[in-house]
Amino acid sequence: MEITFAVLLWGVRILFLVLLYLFLIRVFSSLQRSLATENAIAARPTGLAHLVVQRTVRGAFRVGDRLPLRAVNGLGRDAGNDIVINDEAASARHALVEFADGEWWVEDAGSTNGTVVNGEVVRSRERLQYGDELAIGRVALRLEQ
Repeated sequence: MEITFAVLLWGVRILFLVLLYLFLIRVFSSLQRSLATENAIAARPTGLAHLVVQRTVRGAFRVGDRLPLRAVNGLGRDAGNDIVINDEAASARHALVEFADGEWWVEDAGSTNGTVVNGEVVRSRERLQYGDELAIGRVALRLEQ
């Protein structure tokens, strides 16, 4: 009777260790999958599209910089904008670029010097196409996917 109790106790201990190892293996594999998914998401380019700097002024961006766009983006000189343009020719709240109904749109926000798309002054909310050049002050940006 005493031997069977000792054997049973050892059996319970071994079963506990096996279950503990299985639990740890499951936790670590889940953690590894989670980290792999997070790395895949981080490797994706951010933003729905980008504005690529074509022309700039001192103190602003560098030519070729890619500025990620979200669904709604304020552009202008004020620090509260999504894209801050450090150019005295840009207004504090210069323009609004947004993605709606599967298309990009631009609207001047009452700027002093106006917003220009492909050399034409924006008079109302206008559709943007990929490759269009948007001028805010003396800074030119091209919309890219």
